[in-house]
Amino acid sequence: MADPAADRQALVEVINLGLLWHCLCAITRLEVPERLAAEPLPVAELAAAVGAQQDALHRVLRLVADHQIVTFEDDRVGLTDRGRLLCHDHPASLSAAFATVGNADVAHGLTDTLRTGRAAAPRVLGMGYWEYLAAHPDQQALFDQAMEQRAEALSLACVPVLAWPPSGTIADIAGGTGTLLAAVLQAAPDARGILVDLPQVLGSARPFLERQGVADRCALHPGDLFAPPPRADLYLLASVLHDWDDPHAARILAALAHSAAGDTRLRIFEMLLPEDATPHRATMSDVLMLLLFDGARERTLGQYRDLLERTGWQLEQVVPIPGPMSVIQARRLATS
Repeated sequence: MADPAADRQALVEVINLGLLWHCLCAITRLEVPERLAAEPLPVAELAAAVGAQQDALHRVLRLVADHQIVTFEDDRVGLTDRGRLLCHDHPASLSAAFATVGNADVAHGLTDTLRTGRAAAPRVLGMGYWEYLAAHPDQQALFDQAMEQRAEALSLACVPVLAWPPSGTIADIAGGTGTLLAAVLQAAPDARGILVDLPQVLGSARPFLERQGVADRCALHPGDLFAPPPRADLYLLASVLHDWDDPHAARILAALAHSAAGDTRLRIFEMLLPEDATPHRATMSDVLMLLLFDGARERTLGQYRDLLERTGWQLEQVVPIPGPMSVIQARRLATS
């Protein structure tokens, strides 16, 4: 039997979680967790250190304390293990995901997006999301960190369960600072890599690749998604195609096909929308894509198959991976 009171409370909790989300974004942007990482501090001292009004900060921290982010002892506030995930140097950090301008900001535009079908980001930010990042280097750096953290949480889980070529060249297209490619090259010690991305992104890649011990086997290639990349034996596209509508996604795949040889393989790392109503994390990501970019979307396997076949690729297999990500492998179609 339905319980109206329980249903109402469940919806109220959604409201509360929405407010908590914004609180976590705000304290992360002010670097509150970083200030608390070494030791608990009096709220007055913390407020002065982060440039916050003391009473306002105290009230927000009292809320996040209810969710085990911080603790209070008298007038001193400390950081919990869960709260340490908001510090940028934590091995499993989520700091950039909360600090970067994105989900929490553009979600306010969803009502207009529902009316128009157009992305909210240009209206909320005053320009397209990619243009916004290019105009704000601090946000570009945070976005790059967020993508590293996403790769560590999602794409890197795929690396140990995939077979990698013992030699040859592996190119990661729009691979950011090289998080995924470094892990792949560590798993394939005789392979070489090519990291393709925009110049402003690649500027941070070389130090990262050096720290991972693969810089001597990885070339950096400035370029965009729509130009044919250098030839490689295996191309990687990780969380790229969902940012684009079908015509642009087809251009990306066609550019890869243009460079590919007959035995070239392509691996696409994306969440797959279920063909039916089965709950899946991809539905959440699909709405985020709706907010950020016109035409962007998560896709079903059938939709990816259609895109691949239209652009010179043939679907070979989908590799089952722990977690929400899937790996779609395709090969270059033979040309007559």
